[in-house]
Formats: sequence, C-alpha cells, structure tokens
Amino acid sequence: MNLPRVARTLAQLHPVQVLARPVALGGRALGRGPTAALAPRLRSGFAPPNAPFVAFAESERVRGRARLAAIPEGSLLHAYERAYGYELGADPTVPAPSAWDDPVASHPFPASVRARRLAVAARLGRSGLSAELARACRAVALGLELHLLANHLLENAIGLVCGGAVARGLEAEAWWRLGSRLLSWQLPEQFLDDGGHFELSASYHLALTAGLLEAIELSQAAGREVPELWRVTAQKALAWAAAVRAPDGTYPLFNDAALDSAPEIDSVLALGAALGLHRAAGAPGAPPDDGPALLHLAATGWVILRFGERAWLAFDAGMDGAAYQPGHVHADALTFELWLEGERAVVDYGVSSYIADRDREETRATRAHNTVELGGADSSEVWSSFRVGRRARAQVRRIDRAPLHLAVEAEHDGYRFLPGAPVHRRELELSERELVIRDEIVGGTTSACSRLRLDAAALQRRSIALEGVQLTPERSPGVWYPCFRQPRAAVVFSGRGEVRDGWRGGFRLRW
Repeated sequence: MNLPRVARTLAQLHPVQVLARPVALGGRALGRGPTAALAPRLRSGFAPPNAPFVAFAESERVRGRARLAAIPEGSLLHAYERAYGYELGADPTVPAPSAWDDPVASHPFPASVRARRLAVAARLGRSGLSAELARACRAVALGLELHLLANHLLENAIGLVCGGAVARGLEAEAWWRLGSRLLSWQLPEQFLDDGGHFELSASYHLALTAGLLEAIELSQAAGREVPELWRVTAQKALAWAAAVRAPDGTYPLFNDAALDSAPEIDSVLALGAALGLHRAAGAPGAPPDDGPALLHLAATGWVILRFGERAWLAFDAGMDGAAYQPGHVHADALTFELWLEGERAVVDYGVSSYIADRDREETRATRAHNTVELGGADSSEVWSSFRVGRRARAQVRRIDRAPLHLAVEAEHDGYRFLPGAPVHRRELELSERELVIRDEIVGGTTSACSRLRLDAAALQRRSIALEGVQLTPERSPGVWYPCFRQPRAAVVFSGRGEVRDGWRGGFRLRW
C-alpha cells in the first residue's frame, strides 16, 4: 500500500464523509432489503402532463435500454443500471418488472434513481407501483449516502422528493420533507455560481439537472409548493447546459463523461423550457449563436471559444473536480476538444471502464488527453477506480477577444512535485481557419510529451493540416469512447522534448 498517497487522498475528505463511513459499512453488512408492507397509496387525478415531459420519459427508456446493453453483465455497474427502472418509460401498458431479485437494488443510489422513474411512471398513469415505490424510497431513507456526498446524496434527495410527491400519507410526507431538507442543504453546495455541477462532468450535470426538473414537475402536479431555490438552481443549471452545448448537440467529455450516460442535452433543455425555466435558442430575446464569441465559465473553469460556424472549442482550465469528492476526476489539466463545422474533430478519450483495471487507468491518465505530460507522470494523482491524491490547480491567466481571433491563456501546477516544481502554461488562439497552441513549461528538469487525439473519421472527411514541434502519429492504433465502452478510431499525434529549466512547444491546426 502506498501510504503517502492514501494520506494525500484521505486529507481531502469532508468530515461528514469520515463520520458517516462506519454507519454506511454497518448498514451494508446487515444486507437486508426494505419491505413493501403498508406501502403508501399513490395519488390520483393528476392533470395531464405536457408533451415534453412524456417525451423525456420515453427517451430515457430508450437510452437506458441501449446503455444497459453496452455494459458487461456481471459487473456492479450493470447491476446498478438494471435496477434504475428506465424500462418503465411513458407507456403504461408495458409491464414493470421488479428489480428486487438482486440485493444491489437496495443500494441507495440505484434505489434513488428507481424511485424517480417509478414516480414519473405513476404520474403518467401507470398503476400498481405503490409497493415498488415504497421499497425504493425506504432503501434511500435508511441508507443516505453521507459517506459519499456529491451526486449520490443529491440523487438520494431527488428520489425521496419524487416518491413523496406522487404518494400520499404520513410516510410519503416524511419522504418529501427529508428530500426537501437535503436539497436545501446540497443544491447551494453542489451547483456553482455559473450553474455548473461541482464534479465538473457534463454527464453528471445533465443527469442531476434532469432529476431536479422532474422533482419540480412532480411536486407541482401534486399541488406542493416548490421552493424558489429549486427553480433558481434549475435555471442556472440549464443556462450552463446551453452554454456547453456543442454544435452537434453533444457536450465536452472532460472528466467522467459519456454521451450515453445522461439524457440528451436538448431533451433536458426542452423539459426546462416546458417548465418555464429556460428560454430556447432562437426564441425572442435569446442571444445570437453566430459570430466569434468567448465564454468563461469561471466557477467551472471551462472556457468556450466559438468562431462563427467554422469552429467551436472547449478548454478545461479549472480545478479537477469537487474538493472532497474527486471520484470522477481525470488527470486532464489544460486539455481541450475542438469541433469543426459542427463535427467533433479533436476528441477527448472518454470513458472505457469504471472498475480498477488497466482501462480505467488509461481513461484517467494524462497521456490519454490533449495536454502536456511531464516525466511520464499524471498531472493529478489518480488511482484505483475513483481515488485522487495530489491535485492539479489550474487558473485562467488571460483572455483576449479581437475581431479576427479569440485567445485564452491558463496554467496549472499539477507537476509541482517534480524537481524544480514545473508549471505548465498553455495559450489557445482560435480564428476562423486556424487553432494555434502554445505551451510553456516554467522551471523544472524532466521530459515533456504533448499529445493530440483526432477522430479518425473526421480526419478522413476534412482537410486538416497539422504543424508543430516534431508532432508525429503514435504507432499504436488510437481510440476514443464517445459512449461508455464503445470505441471509435482515433489518430494520436505526439511531440516530445526535454525540459531544462523550462521548455516551449506547441502546434498549429489549419482547416
């Protein structure tokens, strides 16, 4: 065991996580699933739901089925997602199978998601769900994931609110009140000033935003007063989602993010618009989406550069995830993705595994991202499946908006543990037909390797010229994972150099 690494990891935990860990372990050791006895009755007489709400429920059924098919059977992730209840959808005639044959269904996180899907199905007219809903909400209430916090605890809260909204009686009221209290605590904690979720993954952001929107709709339908905090948070979260929406309707894959692991971004925005919480692009008063523009999501640390219809770039120039829950962090400081004429061209590696194996190591490693690796080490100390010790600290140094180009400069200190404490500085300059990347290593004595990953199909379809410091294609075939465990071919270029009390490098893309 690497005790210094473990110590660096534990030092970042929240006190609540430490205190709640023995309780969580004790509850898991008991291993008893919740009972369905004396389940609260479901409400009836809901007003008809709007079309986007129905469409969203059905799209989640389709997505959930496809996602489950891509996950290896026998894995914990497969068991979790099998218990989510996505098969319920919007059609009340489709049978709702029980998930309780697997003990994993009693784990609070899958029970939270299932409670939400059951509540939506009840809202859409499906009957006979009271026992299933009771078991799910009871599993959540008895096993709140205080030892994890972050998206797990927020899903716990949303599941309880949704279940309490569609049921009636004292127990249902307790679910709703407990979930509401948790939301009052966690929404300001987890959603940043710019609207982004603090784990800095667009996938988790969309999943949680969708859950919050469903909680708002279900509470309104039940005649409950929706706290203003929920609405304000949802509005900011939707604005953030619109800001990071790429031209092809997807989003950046920084950190743990995959296009099949969350609702489609346009579906979430449509649901928000139907609830009066978001103004769709093209609506009266909406900002124009043409011409050069630069948006700095300061709290998230992402910078979006757009040059008309030609180019759209996302730059990760912020901190590596939530301070006390960095489980979905990648060692990708100062990485970027680039879309050309609406198509993703420079790509993130994506996610190939969630278990502690070589694929997971590759998923999170600096060498898998479009940035500079020093000394063969990772910019953040990622290890095991979801652990992080030493963390990179990044910040934007300069932003430049000009008629013919957009530029941003940032730096990070993730390699401060190497001799000479080198700092990586990167400048990206985007114009209509060109991207220039300038890298500088300040201080230190080590080796440097800059990498660039391009989608192989995009590279074949369009003319992209690459110039730089001896950038050459790597010999081994490259891949990237836009969806979980579903590889696509990539071409990876690399350029190497020696740092001697500093180093300068970079490259240029023309199209």
